[in-house]
Amino acid sequence: MPNSVINKLDLGLVSLGFFVALFSAGIGIGGGALLVPILISVFKFDFKKATSASLATIIPISFIGSVSHFIFSPNISHLQYYFIFIPMCIFGAILGGKFLPKWKVNWLKFAFSIFLIPISLKMLNIFDLISLFYCNLPNIFFINESLIIMLFGIIIGFFAILLGMGCGLLIVPFYIIIIGVDIHEAIKLSLTTMFFLTFSSTMIHSRLKTLDLISLKSLLIPAVLGAVTGAIISSHLPAPMLKQIFGTFLFLIACKYIVEELFIYLYGIKYSNNRC
Repeated sequence: MPNSVINKLDLGLVSLGFFVALFSAGIGIGGGALLVPILISVFKFDFKKATSASLATIIPISFIGSVSHFIFSPNISHLQYYFIFIPMCIFGAILGGKFLPKWKVNWLKFAFSIFLIPISLKMLNIFDLISLFYCNLPNIFFINESLIIMLFGIIIGFFAILLGMGCGLLIVPFYIIIIGVDIHEAIKLSLTTMFFLTFSSTMIHSRLKTLDLISLKSLLIPAVLGAVTGAIISSHLPAPMLKQIFGTFLFLIACKYIVEELFIYLYGIKYSNNRC
């Protein structure tokens, strides 16, 4: 690669794009849970710039990752879920885009983190609160599986555009725990959904002029390479190991977000008291 091209790239962002894609495509997440906090804390992006860069970077990660997973595991057992879930996610993103310019995401991020805790504990076979809740859900609300998937898709799209994530953190465990599909199938569905979801979300950010194109030059190409590598590794790992890796990652991310938001909240209270 010519020196003039290298000089235009941020090598820190290049490394970040590759390793986030490597891990993300391997377990079926877009990588926003890693990208957004790192872009804010290390690279000093503001929140909207970080979320838009994250969503745009997830496009090649999810596309290459899903294609690679389909190549290594071509069987599709639940094609109907793709046609029900993906349009609802896009609709949720459009709905979230209406609130994006004026929405404060701190409380949403905290609620999202709290929700991840029982999911991660279920994935790790430590505590099964999710199944206890869901076993009575269809009877309480008189809804069938398709309606649950549609509702969940809208919620996912709404979360994705506001938090800058592909929401694979929720999509993968939802289809494993609630719907009961195999983890490899859940990863394929998650990555495929995230491609359409993040593409539409990125277009919304571009229309709102919150998309940073300069940083994307350093993130996108290494993200493609990392996604292919991650998908190859994932296809050779047994399902129980993937579930353990995913559950552990989920738990750590949830704890990190909760601690961060509590610290911000307590610091805000202390600052307000000192001013008084």
